[in-house]
Amino acid sequence: MGLPWVAFPRHLAGFVLACRVYALSAIWLAVAFQYFVWQLPLLLFLLVPDGGRLYKRASTAYDACAMWGQLAVPFSWCGLRVWTSQPELLATVPLKGSSVFMTNHGSRIDWIIGLLMGQVVSPRVRVGFVAEITTMLMPVFGWSRGLFGDIFLRRTFHRDGPRITRNIESFHAAGVDRVLFLAPEGAIVDPGVPRDSEYIDQCGAFLKKLGRPALKYVLTPRYKGMQLIASHAPDNLFSVTMSFVARGDAGEGPVVVDPETSAVSGGFACTRPLADAKRVVPDLHTVFSGGLNVFCHIHKSDGAKLSADAPGAVVRDALLDDYARKDALLETFHRTGRYDARDPAYTMTCLPVDHLRMNAMLCFLPSLSFAFLVFVAGWTPARVVSFSTTAFLGLFLLHAATHYHAEQISGASRESLVGETLLKMLMQKWMGKLDHGGAASAAEPAPPTAAAKLAGAVKSL
Repeated sequence: MGLPWVAFPRHLAGFVLACRVYALSAIWLAVAFQYFVWQLPLLLFLLVPDGGRLYKRASTAYDACAMWGQLAVPFSWCGLRVWTSQPELLATVPLKGSSVFMTNHGSRIDWIIGLLMGQVVSPRVRVGFVAEITTMLMPVFGWSRGLFGDIFLRRTFHRDGPRITRNIESFHAAGVDRVLFLAPEGAIVDPGVPRDSEYIDQCGAFLKKLGRPALKYVLTPRYKGMQLIASHAPDNLFSVTMSFVARGDAGEGPVVVDPETSAVSGGFACTRPLADAKRVVPDLHTVFSGGLNVFCHIHKSDGAKLSADAPGAVVRDALLDDYARKDALLETFHRTGRYDARDPAYTMTCLPVDHLRMNAMLCFLPSLSFAFLVFVAGWTPARVVSFSTTAFLGLFLLHAATHYHAEQISGASRESLVGETLLKMLMQKWMGKLDHGGAASAAEPAPPTAAAKLAGAVKSL
């Protein structure tokens, strides 16, 4: 018979960690709210002639400064680290103008990695995303990304096609460069979920039909409609492969990067074969638990194969070739701790974390709001403190209750944004949809209708 008091410390540690994660989620949402509030005055630019151009330029300048505050919690407080084996290639991105980054979809926090990349290169670049329209429903984060000019899909071609084209053309006309991040896989599969296991099998069946071997670490990319996104920067397409390693328990130890070989050891490998029951899909709660490391490989892609004039079969084969390359990279990394096990010059470089700038902006925006409420709105300092404390406790308790309940029902934490686990649970319960975008089968990775083809072709980090 087990001794319940022996397990109690482990349960207590888990409870403390959960409270930490929920508290950090509430803090991060509050920081994002400050970003959103001071983003709203920029809308006044839309009231003047040629306001769209002015607004895009003003929002780019605002984001270059204020975004540091949103990065403080995950990177400065929680120790999220991003490594790349091609820092020199990443450094060329600002010199090329607009770019498109196509990533594998092994986590729910790819977009945070993109934000850091945009901030640390010199000169800083604006980062945008391609996302589902449901992202705009997410409190604060979704609203601010909508105002920022990200591309949102409604899964109907006659609406999405013109919207994507107008969005890209408006940024080109305004002379505002940006990096668009998207995941051509268009779906995330969680281990142990029967419907997700079926989807993995369908992806394998599709590749078998084409005479290709099944992919072990990634899903088949949705290839129809990619020319629309590639038109944003046809000469500057980059393929990014990401592998995630979390801080391990006592048996696995910390994540270590060998200073001589750059081989990664220790920790817990989250990025594993799709069929591996131990695979973990990192989300915000993984980040807020602390110690998550992301190892990136960047590859310059051939934009000619994704041009508007390229036949559909050429686009399909180009993406499938790229994903076969990513699959091999992920397998090599999982096996050896390096993306290239043979190159003696292989190195891993950690992207810098500007703690001072991140935390200074995290403090500045709330201080600005405090000054506004006291000196303009006429609130007393005590009232501001009381309101802020009550709001934080409310966010903490609301998120803790809804996330725990939703995770128990759906079987996984799906926090790409705060509150998304609840939203995805409701979608799953009411509409039978989850991360697959409603695709009934991967036997054709691009579903048969034009609307679903476009919707499946692109999805945010």
